[in-house]
Amino acid sequence: MQKLHEKLMAEHLKQMKEEQAAKNRENGGPVLASRETEGSGYGVGAGSGSAGILQSAEFLLYCQTLKKRIQDAWNFAGKNPKLTAAVTVGINPDGSLNTVRISDASRDPAFDDSVVRAIRLAAPFPPPPEKYRAQFAEGVPVIFNLGALENTDDSGG
Repeated sequence: MQKLHEKLMAEHLKQMKEEQAAKNRENGGPVLASRETEGSGYGVGAGSGSAGILQSAEFLLYCQTLKKRIQDAWNFAGKNPKLTAAVTVGINPDGSLNTVRISDASRDPAFDDSVVRAIRLAAPFPPPPEKYRAQFAEGVPVIFNLGALENTDDSGG
Protein backbone atom coordinates (compact mmCIF):
# COMPACT_ATOMS: atom_id res chain seq x y z
CA MET A 1 0.00 0.00 0.00
CA GLN A 2 2.90 2.34 0.82
CA LYS A 3 4.41 1.78 -2.64
CA LEU A 4 1.06 2.61 -4.23
CA HIS A 5 0.82 5.77 -2.12
CA GLU A 6 4.35 6.83 -3.07
CA LYS A 7 3.69 6.16 -6.73
CA LEU A 8 0.45 8.16 -6.62
CA MET A 9 2.19 11.11 -5.00
CA ALA A 10 5.09 10.94 -7.50
CA GLU A 11 2.71 10.77 -10.47
CA HIS A 12 0.67 13.68 -9.09
CA LEU A 13 3.80 15.79 -8.64
CA LYS A 14 5.01 14.87 -12.15
CA GLN A 15 1.64 15.82 -13.66
CA MET A 16 1.62 19.14 -11.81
CA LYS A 17 5.15 19.93 -13.00
CA GLU A 18 4.20 19.12 -16.61
CA GLU A 19 1.10 21.30 -16.39
CA GLN A 20 3.11 24.16 -14.91
CA ALA A 21 5.79 23.80 -17.59
CA ALA A 22 3.10 23.94 -20.30
CA LYS A 23 1.54 27.01 -18.64
CA ASN A 24 4.96 28.66 -18.44
CA ARG A 25 5.55 28.05 -22.15
CA GLU A 26 2.17 29.62 -22.98
CA ASN A 27 2.66 32.63 -20.72
CA GLY A 28 6.31 33.33 -21.45
CA GLY A 29 7.81 31.66 -18.40
CA PRO A 30 7.58 31.91 -14.64
CA VAL A 31 7.10 35.23 -12.91
CA LEU A 32 10.12 36.21 -10.86
CA ALA A 33 9.92 38.36 -7.76
CA SER A 34 11.87 41.60 -7.63
CA ARG A 35 13.38 40.51 -4.31
CA GLU A 36 13.69 37.31 -2.27
CA THR A 37 11.44 36.92 0.75
CA GLU A 38 11.29 34.23 3.39
CA GLY A 39 8.39 31.82 3.24
CA SER A 40 7.20 28.89 5.29
CA GLY A 41 6.97 26.41 2.43
CA TYR A 42 9.60 24.72 0.29
CA GLY A 43 10.15 27.70 -1.97
CA VAL A 44 10.93 31.37 -1.90
CA GLY A 45 8.13 33.78 -1.03
CA ALA A 46 5.56 34.55 1.58
CA GLY A 47 3.43 31.48 0.91
CA SER A 48 3.12 28.29 2.84
CA GLY A 49 3.18 25.82 -0.04
CA SER A 50 4.59 22.34 -0.10
CA ALA A 51 6.19 22.04 -3.55
CA GLY A 52 2.95 20.83 -5.08
CA ILE A 53 2.42 17.95 -2.66
CA LEU A 54 -0.61 18.16 -0.42
CA GLN A 55 0.62 17.15 3.01
CA SER A 56 -2.48 17.68 5.13
CA ALA A 57 -3.15 14.63 7.26
CA GLU A 58 -6.86 15.07 6.53
CA PHE A 59 -6.20 14.98 2.77
CA LEU A 60 -3.90 11.97 2.98
CA LEU A 61 -6.27 10.06 5.26
CA TYR A 62 -9.16 10.63 2.84
CA CYS A 63 -6.99 9.47 -0.09
CA GLN A 64 -6.07 6.32 1.86
CA THR A 65 -9.78 5.65 2.48
CA LEU A 66 -10.53 6.03 -1.25
CA LYS A 67 -7.64 3.78 -2.26
CA LYS A 68 -8.69 1.07 0.18
CA ARG A 69 -12.32 1.08 -0.98
CA ILE A 70 -11.37 1.04 -4.65
CA GLN A 71 -8.73 -1.63 -4.12
CA ASP A 72 -11.22 -3.82 -2.24
CA ALA A 73 -13.60 -3.57 -5.21
CA TRP A 74 -10.89 -4.14 -7.84
CA ASN A 75 -10.50 -7.53 -9.47
CA PHE A 76 -8.45 -8.33 -12.58
CA ALA A 77 -7.25 -11.75 -13.69
CA GLY A 78 -4.43 -10.54 -15.95
CA LYS A 79 -0.82 -11.55 -15.34
CA ASN A 80 1.21 -8.56 -16.59
CA PRO A 81 2.44 -6.75 -13.43
CA LYS A 82 3.51 -3.74 -15.54
CA LEU A 83 -0.06 -2.80 -16.49
CA THR A 84 -0.73 0.74 -15.31
CA ALA A 85 -3.61 3.13 -15.97
CA ALA A 86 -4.14 6.68 -14.76
CA VAL A 87 -7.70 7.73 -14.02
CA THR A 88 -9.21 11.07 -13.06
CA VAL A 89 -11.87 10.59 -10.40
CA GLY A 90 -14.31 13.35 -9.48
CA ILE A 91 -16.18 13.12 -6.18
CA ASN A 92 -19.07 15.42 -5.25
CA PRO A 93 -19.29 17.02 -1.80
CA ASP A 94 -21.79 14.31 -0.75
CA GLY A 95 -19.35 11.54 -1.77
CA SER A 96 -21.17 10.57 -4.97
CA LEU A 97 -19.13 9.99 -8.10
CA ASN A 98 -19.27 12.70 -10.77
CA THR A 99 -16.40 11.74 -13.08
CA VAL A 100 -14.42 8.65 -14.01
CA ARG A 101 -12.09 9.28 -16.94
CA ILE A 102 -9.11 7.24 -18.11
CA SER A 103 -6.41 9.86 -18.57
CA ASP A 104 -3.61 7.44 -19.50
CA ALA A 105 -4.78 4.05 -20.75
CA SER A 106 -2.83 0.86 -20.13
CA ARG A 107 -3.25 -0.39 -23.73
CA ASP A 108 -5.19 -3.34 -22.31
CA PRO A 109 -8.92 -2.54 -22.60
CA ALA A 110 -9.89 -5.29 -20.13
CA PHE A 111 -7.54 -3.82 -17.50
CA ASP A 112 -8.86 -0.29 -18.10
CA ASP A 113 -12.45 -1.55 -17.83
CA SER A 114 -11.60 -3.29 -14.54
CA VAL A 115 -10.29 0.01 -13.15
CA VAL A 116 -13.43 1.96 -14.09
CA ARG A 117 -15.64 -0.85 -12.78
CA ALA A 118 -13.80 -0.89 -9.42
CA ILE A 119 -14.24 2.86 -8.96
CA ARG A 120 -17.95 2.66 -9.77
CA LEU A 121 -18.42 -0.34 -7.43
CA ALA A 122 -16.59 1.44 -4.60
CA ALA A 123 -18.83 4.55 -4.88
CA PRO A 124 -20.42 6.30 -3.16
CA PHE A 125 -17.49 7.42 -1.06
CA PRO A 126 -17.48 9.26 2.25
CA PRO A 127 -17.82 13.04 1.70
CA PRO A 128 -14.41 14.63 1.04
CA PRO A 129 -12.99 16.89 3.75
CA GLU A 130 -14.68 20.27 3.43
CA LYS A 131 -11.36 22.02 2.80
CA TYR A 132 -10.73 19.86 -0.32
CA ARG A 133 -14.25 19.42 -1.73
CA ALA A 134 -13.66 21.69 -4.71
CA GLN A 135 -10.47 19.82 -5.62
CA PHE A 136 -12.14 16.40 -5.41
CA ALA A 137 -15.19 17.64 -7.34
CA GLU A 138 -12.87 18.85 -10.10
CA GLY A 139 -11.14 15.46 -10.19
CA VAL A 140 -8.02 13.93 -8.70
CA PRO A 141 -5.61 11.54 -10.42
CA VAL A 142 -5.50 7.92 -9.34
CA ILE A 143 -2.86 5.48 -10.63
CA PHE A 144 -3.71 1.79 -10.92
CA ASN A 145 -0.88 -0.72 -11.18
CA LEU A 146 -1.54 -4.44 -11.37
CA GLY A 147 1.79 -5.28 -9.72
CA ALA A 148 0.89 -3.07 -6.74
CA LEU A 149 -2.49 -4.80 -6.42
CA GLU A 150 -0.83 -8.22 -6.38
CA ASN A 151 1.75 -7.07 -3.82
CA THR A 152 -0.95 -5.97 -1.38
CA ASP A 153 -3.22 -8.98 -1.80
CA ASP A 154 -4.00 -10.55 1.62
CA SER A 155 -3.51 -14.04 0.19
CA GLY A 156 0.18 -13.32 -0.17
CA GLY A 157 0.47 -13.07 -3.85
